[in-house]
Amino acid sequence: MRLRKNSPKEEDNTHRWLISYSDFLTLLFTFFVALFSLSTMDLWKAEKFTGSLRKAFKVIDEPIPFEEDRNKAVIEDLKKLLNDISGAEVKSDIRGIIINLPSSLLFDSGSAQLKQESIDVLKRITEYFRTFPNKILIEGHTDNIPLSSNAIYKSNWELSAARASSVLHFLIQMGLSPDRFTIAGYGEYRPIESNETAEGRAKNRRVELIILR
Repeated sequence: MRLRKNSPKEEDNTHRWLISYSDFLTLLFTFFVALFSLSTMDLWKAEKFTGSLRKAFKVIDEPIPFEEDRNKAVIEDLKKLLNDISGAEVKSDIRGIIINLPSSLLFDSGSAQLKQESIDVLKRITEYFRTFPNKILIEGHTDNIPLSSNAIYKSNWELSAARASSVLHFLIQMGLSPDRFTIAGYGEYRPIESNETAEGRAKNRRVELIILR
């Protein structure tokens, strides 16, 4: 009796499972690479990466919020810490938690030297910063009124950067690690209110300490 040989088509069908198996191994490898990456990146990047990963795997449910409960607790703590400071505000955005301090609390007009009455506030903030390891961005902002011709600084931009630097040096002198900080000066170019009124200009003159996610 002659044995019937498998047709080429039947032989191909026999090995089709290898394609699915190879796809499964690729997905499994991707998953473990993702887990390793999540263990080494900061929380803000992790949240962004999780959203992308879910889209790639066609997962429909909402992305997992990272430490939202903790962020709410930090905001409440800071509001209590600064509740007696006129003009101080605490809020959050995609970058992290923002402590907004009015420049009138920290500096005299046109100056980047910290006022004596600002020391107590900055000491409180310093002690709170010791309780967690997050990176912190310090931003200086001004209104759009040009500086006088005999001012120490040539522009509001330089003044805002010098004010951010003064706050940085105070925090470092209080023992916080320098590698936690970044500073920026934006001058008049990131207002939060209109510069058409005195009240708006006062709100724009500020230093923001941003606890990054």
